[in-house]
Amino acid sequence: MSTCADTLFTTTDINGLAIRNRFAVAPMTRISANEDGTASERMARYYERFARGGFGLLITEGIYTDQAFAQGYHHQPGLTDEAQGLAWRPIVEAAHRHGARFFAQVMHAGAISQGNRFRDGTIGPSAVQPRGSQMEFYYGKGAYPAPSAMTDGQIAEAVDGFAASAERAVAVAGFDGIEIHGANGYLIDPFLTEHTNRRGDRWGGDARARTAFAVAVIKAVRAKVGGNVPVGIRISQGKVNDFTHKWAGREQDCGFRRKPATHSDAKPASVPI
Repeated sequence: MSTCADTLFTTTDINGLAIRNRFAVAPMTRISANEDGTASERMARYYERFARGGFGLLITEGIYTDQAFAQGYHHQPGLTDEAQGLAWRPIVEAAHRHGARFFAQVMHAGAISQGNRFRDGTIGPSAVQPRGSQMEFYYGKGAYPAPSAMTDGQIAEAVDGFAASAERAVAVAGFDGIEIHGANGYLIDPFLTEHTNRRGDRWGGDARARTAFAVAVIKAVRAKVGGNVPVGIRISQGKVNDFTHKWAGREQDCGFRRKPATHSDAKPASVPI
């Protein structure tokens, strides 16, 4: 009879991509990139240690997606141009040499950006000031300013940024898969959240309608990277600026009911999008 520990060391796959075990490095903000958003030597050492240590899957920290409003922190890495993509390539190749798979987490900070070298001000689905205060350990200070409500053009630009950075992650940097960051208060999340999305157009409304932006991003990314590259999305209720937030509709806002776990359900399923 196999145990949970035995399962951790078995191979699995995500959309056909073989992964040697069930150990994965979660994305963790590190603000250790170069000022221009290129990946640094410090980052290279950090990720290679996990691959060399035997982790089957690495997921990057959040990587900003455009040269407009996406950047969230000073010294955050980007994937907005060829130079930034090429800087990631030797890091990905080092992980591959040690047998690990590597996914890029693509992220737009939205209204909780606190360090953007491309733009002054922030944007969000609606002009609602984010709760909480900026994170001082990421060089922020004071309350978050109120964002400008996004125009249709800015929404299209943000969607295109996710898609282009995902394509660059695969084609230029050599990443094996994409995780879309839709959690923690970053741009996709306030579109999903009732008190930060007060739009009366096709991007707002009830819980199902508020998923429109996330769906647009997923479709655009999938169209750019093709059907064989694993693509997933990370979502959460809590946010870096509002840890205890819960969706008003709780389980109903998720759109599904959990079924009781059975023995046949024990093996995690791959759910490509």
